[in-house]
Amino acid sequence: MLKKGICALLSAAVLMGLSGCGGDSASADKAPQAVRVTGQTMGTFYQLTVPGSYPGGSRQLQQDAEQRFNQISSIISTFDKNSELSRFNQRDTKPLQISTYLAHVIEEVNRQSLRIGGAVELSVGPLVNLWGFGPDGRPEKVPTADEIAAVREYVGRDKYAVTYIGGAAFLEKKDPRVQLDLSTVGEGLGVDELAAFLDEQRIPSYLVSIAGASRSRGVNPEGRPWRVGIVNPVDPDGQPFAVVCPQGMAMSTSGSYRNYFVDEKTGKRFSHIIDPATGQPVDHHTVSVTVIARNALITDTLDTGLMVLGADQALAWGDSQETPVYVIEMQDGKPVGRYNRYFEPYLKCDLPEGR
Repeated sequence: MLKKGICALLSAAVLMGLSGCGGDSASADKAPQAVRVTGQTMGTFYQLTVPGSYPGGSRQLQQDAEQRFNQISSIISTFDKNSELSRFNQRDTKPLQISTYLAHVIEEVNRQSLRIGGAVELSVGPLVNLWGFGPDGRPEKVPTADEIAAVREYVGRDKYAVTYIGGAAFLEKKDPRVQLDLSTVGEGLGVDELAAFLDEQRIPSYLVSIAGASRSRGVNPEGRPWRVGIVNPVDPDGQPFAVVCPQGMAMSTSGSYRNYFVDEKTGKRFSHIIDPATGQPVDHHTVSVTVIARNALITDTLDTGLMVLGADQALAWGDSQETPVYVIEMQDGKPVGRYNRYFEPYLKCDLPEGR
């Protein structure tokens, strides 16, 4: 049942032309040889395919993958009280020595956020918790304007800093209530870490995805370009809204169609995407933003920030930065997709000439 559930959730996100997620045994026997594993990590699902064989088979591949995912979680998880980030969140204003890895991630996310006007803010954690999307669970009522304003007093890029002393990295906060939240880029970090490992092992082809983030290399088991789907927001477990060939690039999608709650009194729907400028969930018709770039940490940062900005600004930014962007908006109750010219080449999944 677990495998069936995982495959149902991933079927709209990753298309590989394989029968591993469904189909009878006869069709599976005819499928090109590949090693495939699925599982759970960071509160979501992952899927990994390596065409041909893998040293040690699927058991070893799964062990190698989950070892790297667990390493990421031990650093950035807000649910694990012993993670590096959780220890910082529980700390007072005394600087905490952190790994250079965590320092690099924080600095890179902030660099990417500056590119989109600060639409991603790592200290938004207390607001995420206030709205019920963090480890504290759902609120009993919608936060008031005064409650939001009170939390915003210790949210912002100026409330924390990464410093270096003698080559060692330290993270400090100006207010003991400051908390950082890296969950928005966790999937991308996991994907990047595993992709780097597979590259080191000289695995010529693979596709790895954690929820909406993916990285690929080479070709699929049929010798064709990898095909990754953008989830249909009105049918998230069915056919994809669009099919993309990432061509060895990283691709991430941020959406507001899965993680939300509805106020029982007003019937209003609140997304988990929090706008750091207002302290409230985004309130526009954009339900999905997909970004393609060289690594998944970048795409996972940008897709969230561009979701905050909304479709028009996201596409305009993509044009100005020569970055592939695809958006989905709800218009008259139906999803409508738009994309910029930098995304267009990735929608052409024809076979290379001569195949």
